[in-house]
Amino acid sequence: MDYSDSRYYPIFLIKHSLSVRVLFPPKVIDRLGGNSYNKVASIVMEKDKIMLEDYYQLDNSYYHKRLDDDLYAAKWGMVIEFLDLNDPSLKPFDGVNFALIGFKSDKGVYINHGRVGAVEGPQAIRTQLAKLPWHLGRNVRVFDVGDIDGPNRSLEQLQQSLARAVKRLRELNLRPIVLGGGHETAYGHYLGLKSSLAPDQDLAVINMDAHFDLRPYDQTGPNSGTGFRQMFDDTLAQKQAFNYLILGIQEHNNNLFLFDFVAKSKAIQFLTGMDMYQMGYKEVCKSVDTFLAGKEQVYLTIDIDCFAAGAAPGVSAIQSLGLDPNLAVLVFQHIAASGKLIGFDIVEVSPPHDIDNHTANLAASFVFYLTQVWAQAHD
Repeated sequence: MDYSDSRYYPIFLIKHSLSVRVLFPPKVIDRLGGNSYNKVASIVMEKDKIMLEDYYQLDNSYYHKRLDDDLYAAKWGMVIEFLDLNDPSLKPFDGVNFALIGFKSDKGVYINHGRVGAVEGPQAIRTQLAKLPWHLGRNVRVFDVGDIDGPNRSLEQLQQSLARAVKRLRELNLRPIVLGGGHETAYGHYLGLKSSLAPDQDLAVINMDAHFDLRPYDQTGPNSGTGFRQMFDDTLAQKQAFNYLILGIQEHNNNLFLFDFVAKSKAIQFLTGMDMYQMGYKEVCKSVDTFLAGKEQVYLTIDIDCFAAGAAPGVSAIQSLGLDPNLAVLVFQHIAASGKLIGFDIVEVSPPHDIDNHTANLAASFVFYLTQVWAQAHD
């Protein structure tokens, strides 16, 4: 394109206190017609209204696109579409739509003295997911909207950026699937879901995890083990109950302070890994149903470290004992079938510690099986 006759328009972006000069070729200016400056300014400022911070799209060559419409041979990587959440022309999508978004942070793991590496989790999960066969038919769409990433940003700033992105997904009728990242992912995801609801609507939380993640944060600040304490404090300030169910607790991973805290909080319930082993699938699902009774929305977060090292070696906090992934899949699908699920994430996949991509593949398999049921449920 010949830019020799292009015209620059100085646009002052108040939000960023930055004056920029935007280059528009003659054809664009001619199309805008009279009063071009105001129209150009309107275009730039409209996009700035929804500009998400710390947000980066994926390169369009990330997945191998299919060359035909043969869904019988298609894989996820051939079907996934790309989307720019900062595009002001986007309108809410019709039908069932999923959106993958990565949260590239393990700052919380570092602060919590865990094994860092979960920052690489989103890419590893995507790579494994792209290889899986497509079973969702022609009427379900999956978008990959990119990542929240900010190596030089604070943990709190990244959580707020994720919250805004998740809220944007909900506004576009896209069901969020967040790929972590450390378990600090959860607080940002929760804030985004909560902000998309009416002020008087509660959001129940189910966490499959070996840890309560209810640690106090007065000394170290927020980290990967404090996200649910932050949620608890937020709901307390709003004079609401924090409806929280933890599945897979390992007693040897949680001190007596945490068990005492849970015992004093009537809205918090849990099943240990041993409980679930003894109860089996049907009884565990009955406990889930009891928890969900009377609740309209639920957020599911899956900490991959709740599975034994044989199934999930590549995690931030390795687990000697742990849950059976097959049992977990059935429980996830049961939660999705309730029609109350509005978002889920998978966290703590740490590729530097993985063996032959076992853990990343397990995480991708969870996405595969969960979406099969979630696609048929109406939230």
